Amino acid sequence: MKPMSRRFGSHPGLMGIAAVLGLAMAAAAIAAGPDDSSKAKGKKEVAPPRLSYIDEMLLDSWKTAKIKPSPRTEDAEFLRRAYLDLLGRIPNVQEATAFLDMKDSGKRAKLVDYLLASPDFPKNFGNEWTIILVGRKPQGRDLDKGALSSWLRKQISADRPWNEMAYELITAKGSNKENGAVNFPMAHMEDGAVNLTSLTTRVFLGQQIQCTQCHDHPSNNWKQSDFWSINAFFKGMRAERVMKTDSVGAEVYDHTELSDQPSNAYSRYEKRNAIVGIAFPTYLDGTKISQDADIDRREALGKFITEKDRKQLARAFVNRTWGRLFGRGFVHPVDDFGDHNKPSHPELLDRIVDEFIVAKFDIKWLYRTLMNTQAYQLTSAMIKENEKDEMLFSHQALKPMTPEQLFDSLITATAAHKADRGDSDKIRNQWLGQFTVTFANDEEGENSNFQGTIPQALMMMNGELMTKATGGQGGSFLHDTLQKGRANRKPALFIVNRLYLASLSRYPNAKELANASAFLGTNPDSIGVIEDLFWSLLNCNEFVLNH
Repeated sequence: MKPMSRRFGSHPGLMGIAAVLGLAMAAAAIAAGPDDSSKAKGKKEVAPPRLSYIDEMLLDSWKTAKIKPSPRTEDAEFLRRAYLDLLGRIPNVQEATAFLDMKDSGKRAKLVDYLLASPDFPKNFGNEWTIILVGRKPQGRDLDKGALSSWLRKQISADRPWNEMAYELITAKGSNKENGAVNFPMAHMEDGAVNLTSLTTRVFLGQQIQCTQCHDHPSNNWKQSDFWSINAFFKGMRAERVMKTDSVGAEVYDHTELSDQPSNAYSRYEKRNAIVGIAFPTYLDGTKISQDADIDRREALGKFITEKDRKQLARAFVNRTWGRLFGRGFVHPVDDFGDHNKPSHPELLDRIVDEFIVAKFDIKWLYRTLMNTQAYQLTSAMIKENEKDEMLFSHQALKPMTPEQLFDSLITATAAHKADRGDSDKIRNQWLGQFTVTFANDEEGENSNFQGTIPQALMMMNGELMTKATGGQGGSFLHDTLQKGRANRKPALFIVNRLYLASLSRYPNAKELANASAFLGTNPDSIGVIEDLFWSLLNCNEFVLNH
């Protein structure tokens, strides 16, 4: 790690650099809206896409609330947002330059199609849903997260519809190494599958019935018996550890086999009056299954969720996806549907859900539909007419990066992994583990976003990854930029443009370019000067926020 005196004392000082570049006010700049220097250069305004039914219904809600939408976002903001939302990282310099310099009025829709076809989209989807299904923290059991991520990735690559994926996750059997979906139910079997009961309804139905584990729900019709009736579907699950002989003849763990044994068992629970209740497998709408032992209970539950209750399955997925893209679901939190928590736009949600079902639960169709709306392409900068809006989507939300997005974006911007020459996956896992532990909340849950706390800021400013990212070692982005800059006729312009494109996915505006060029002019060949400039860009709010 570089000493603190190096970070805050060299050249005019890092905090001074931030002030020179105007980065100390990055959050305010984002809120104030895009710089209008592109208009001053004579660039033509591109006509927004045609209004979709989504935009029309949102427009009606804005008129009713007497608010106005923010302006359409600049290309650079849209580019960065789309990459983060679909690939989990910012674009690299080449990708940013290609899009920003493209003269095509339909380039945004083409970019969405390009990103959805990228192999990085299934990879990012797999990483995100692995966290949703089993969490970030080490489970302390024989869980194979890699196999689960790989399974999810293969499903998206093969364009499997969400209802089929959900059914396989709920009913998964066999080896957790060969069938990665097995790791979802296997991860939550302890304590009589109480956690599996809760998570299955939250993830696939968007309903938090876990509070009815101990009592009837205070705000809707869910009863304590409903929770335990769902729990009874998981009776009969069996997990068996399978051993193998290693190269030295020792017996070592190989994988876990998950199966469903014939069972006529029921769930037992204690009511608030201390009377013991029993519950047989019964779905939330009261539908019961046969009590015969030859019934596969999890398969019955999977069919209830994906066939009988397919509209709620679609509602939960559409709402979660909308929340991912817009920063907030129609129902918020995204997994808390119920009479106690009505959607902000019920008719619009139902319209999208109906079309998602008609599209046969096509995940890429849903992303494409939502990202091609005018609403998704609004700037995050608020205006006077919508500055109090928090739930009507009249401006894009400022979304803190997840730890995974932050790490992958730092690697994309800096090529620090190439300079380190180490095991990139090992480095990633170590950093993410440190990130999750450092940022755990008071309830020992997982803090999934960069919230700007003091430990987070210190890790960003002076952590080992940042030191490597801005160190300028051979193989790094900075080293390559300096070498190419020295060969360029306008080295300062070349270097400043590259640093801004790499970190913020945009060209600097006129003021930023002038200030940074003047700063580099103090010693244009010094890697230390460029390191400090890059460090300042990577630590500003514009970098750590998805806006």
